[in-house]
Amino acid sequence: MKILALQGSPRPAGYTQMVLDPFLESARSRGAETETIFLAKQKIRPCIGCYTRWYKTPGICIHKNDDMPALLEKLKACDVAVYATPLHYFGMISYMKVFSERMMPLILPQLVELNGETGHPHRDPDAGPDRIVLLSVCGFPEISHFDALVAPFRLLTRYGKPSLAGVLPRPGSESMLFMDKLGKKGKAVMEGFFRAGREIVDLERVSPETEAVCSQPWTTNLRSFRDQANLYWDIRTEHHERTRRGEETRPFEEAVRKDIRMLLGGMAGRFSPEFRELKAKLQFDVTGEQPGQWRLVMTDGYCGFCTGPADRPDLIIRTPSEVWIAIMEGRLNGAEAFAEGKYTAEGDLNLLMGPQKLFGAA
Repeated sequence: MKILALQGSPRPAGYTQMVLDPFLESARSRGAETETIFLAKQKIRPCIGCYTRWYKTPGICIHKNDDMPALLEKLKACDVAVYATPLHYFGMISYMKVFSERMMPLILPQLVELNGETGHPHRDPDAGPDRIVLLSVCGFPEISHFDALVAPFRLLTRYGKPSLAGVLPRPGSESMLFMDKLGKKGKAVMEGFFRAGREIVDLERVSPETEAVCSQPWTTNLRSFRDQANLYWDIRTEHHERTRRGEETRPFEEAVRKDIRMLLGGMAGRFSPEFRELKAKLQFDVTGEQPGQWRLVMTDGYCGFCTGPADRPDLIIRTPSEVWIAIMEGRLNGAEAFAEGKYTAEGDLNLLMGPQKLFGAA
């Protein structure tokens, strides 16, 4: 089996590739031959709608001096085509759109009935993929944002060949920068993409169960998700300004993973629904490399993260930023650190249950 992955992202190590990699790795483990084409690196001129490939030079596009003829040969030779694209304006990225429009030489101009609808027949019915898999990522938390992207692939495959053998959208993709904080759900999602690659070889399609695992939401608490996303962009803007002034040398991805605000905000986002009746205010007085004062406010099943002190806090935690970061990263046991005086707490110590209890929801 030959699998051709058409990767639309201009960032070859981004979130699209993060979910494509386990899919292809698993397919190879089952004996498939895989190849990835990074469309952003190809020279593909846009279609001008001249129809030359239909009446003047049948099967040959007017654009001859780019990479598309070779790419069409690769497409004709594969059994499965994987379209991997980030979501851009609710559709496929422009590199993939230009590629898809230049596929017109593969079909004939005549109109025929195909599965009860009017369509164009294939120029070579025996060539090209029998199956298509759509894989995508977006920053929005709801899967409904992919609806406009999925629609053209369903239309493309409604005639029977190729068939749509898998739809694997991954919402909330920026969260994958913090895979170590996503816990069991993060592991399950990545295992789902791995299983999807195995299924496309063994079962010739991705099962609905595996599609559901890959696309499951990180959290049902969308209010906290939006809070965390907004914090992420505030920090990114700040990082850009600090870098411009020469005050920051770390790449953003490294800096944001070590930012105490992201870690505290992440705690709020993982507030467990088990404690939905809890009303409490936690204040963090942070010293060390990232000093500041922040608060977590829990009420009505929601935990908000804010800058500044709390009004009559139920618990005040005083900690160096390095200590709390080490606890959140699992390099330091919170209970042991408290016993050893590495951080202190004043107030209702029952709230010191640890991130795995109060803030253990994914």
